[in-house]
Amino acid sequence: MPLNKITRRTALLGAAALAVPMPAFALTEPQARRYVQNIIDDFLETINSNASDADILLRFRQVFSSYADFPTIARLVLGAPWRTLSANQKTAFSEAFADYLSDKYGQRFRAYRGATITITRSVDAGRKGILVYSSVARVGQAPFDLDWQVSDGSGQTKMLDMIIEGISLISSEREEIRARLSGNRGNIDRLIADLRG
Repeated sequence: MPLNKITRRTALLGAAALAVPMPAFALTEPQARRYVQNIIDDFLETINSNASDADILLRFRQVFSSYADFPTIARLVLGAPWRTLSANQKTAFSEAFADYLSDKYGQRFRAYRGATITITRSVDAGRKGILVYSSVARVGQAPFDLDWQVSDGSGQTKMLDMIIEGISLISSEREEIRARLSGNRGNIDRLIADLRG
């Protein structure tokens, strides 16, 4: 079951985020698989904890922020308008988007309490980084694919994208953020305030 509602347009955009090349350094497939396994372990530990909902969401935000390359993800999601932002606006948007995305996916991942996530394979995609494929299994439900794009193009190994049943987080969030920007009449400061809630 996907985390985001699948639309034809979103499905077509799914591969677009993976087409964005990132500078490659020395990341290997085994290193990428270990990195993703660490993400999975931390996600599952957080989701399956007996902490309060508020504490689980806070922990999820910390985990997500420690693994994801939010500045790059924010830039890819916003697209062309990113180039017009001041340095302060880029920082503010990245931070607001990180909080928004962590809360959104933290709430959705809570539904996977008791699930198992198994890495099945990995592919070196060159300048796109390493693609690590995994399968999510929940009792009484069909398994689904949850894949990861990992790169060390920023100088550190980071997650650039999650692909849920073929749907890219970056692509689906690009639609959401651009719709919000349009709803705020193209005003980036209003968008930032909107994301902060």
